[in-house]
Amino acid sequence: MSTANFWTKQPIKNWLYMDVNRSPFFEFVFLRSCLTQLFVGLAMGQFGVFFASNSILICGQLDLLCCGLRNARYTALLRHGVERNSLASYVWELKSNERHNHIYNVAEMKSSDDHYDERVVHVFPKKTQFDIYSKTYDEATSKALRDCAALCQVINEYKYRFERFVSPLLVIRVVQVTLYLCTLLYAATLRFDMITVEYLVAVALDIFVYCYYGNQIILQADRVSTAAYQSSWHTMGAVPRRLLLNLLLANRRPVVVRAGRFLPMDLHTFVVIIKTSFSYYTLLVNVNEK
Repeated sequence: MSTANFWTKQPIKNWLYMDVNRSPFFEFVFLRSCLTQLFVGLAMGQFGVFFASNSILICGQLDLLCCGLRNARYTALLRHGVERNSLASYVWELKSNERHNHIYNVAEMKSSDDHYDERVVHVFPKKTQFDIYSKTYDEATSKALRDCAALCQVINEYKYRFERFVSPLLVIRVVQVTLYLCTLLYAATLRFDMITVEYLVAVALDIFVYCYYGNQIILQADRVSTAAYQSSWHTMGAVPRRLLLNLLLANRRPVVVRAGRFLPMDLHTFVVIIKTSFSYYTLLVNVNEK
């Protein structure tokens, strides 16, 4: 068994049961090492993009869940044949509320024959007069709330799988960035130049991406309870209110992406990482001075 090591500082060595000191095996092993280094670099470099894109996806689905909860009663009215213009004129602040309550989606006021991924079949005649407090709309309101509960379950399942995949990688990233910041601060103390400062800022921004988008998930999940209170619950009957209460109780647990299942990725964690790195830097300076 032999190994090909083109340079003495090659980090990844290939152990093969063949003589790779002669051509073309030598070139093959060297090319394989370069490709391995490239794939590892791409995986670690694009991990932030992967985390940010999936976090935005979760936030967008939570945004849709908030929209469905706020408009559960209005969805029931539309399914019973109430004209959209009549509903918009009755609830005059509906459009302005929707415009300011969305973060990751754009609110629109237009007719649609789709509800989530289903085609809506109108079985009721069109009407312009309605009583929003009528029990006639309770069954359709309950169905709209069940759809919201199903969407909430899908979001929680996706978040669980996403956290299970990124959790061990986030632990490695947090430890790596903490050590990077500590050593870079010490290097800047010994020799202050712009290259070290730029690299220091780049490393800090790298971990900030994870903490920022993790914090966005927490903030967006907290808006679900607020959306439930904005759902015109006082116009509903006993059954829809009970379903709405169950939704509130099911969302009491915060939606947090954790590194190693114990360290929440939020802005507070970002501050803790910066403080920890500076503490290690101070300890390193004091030890070297002695």
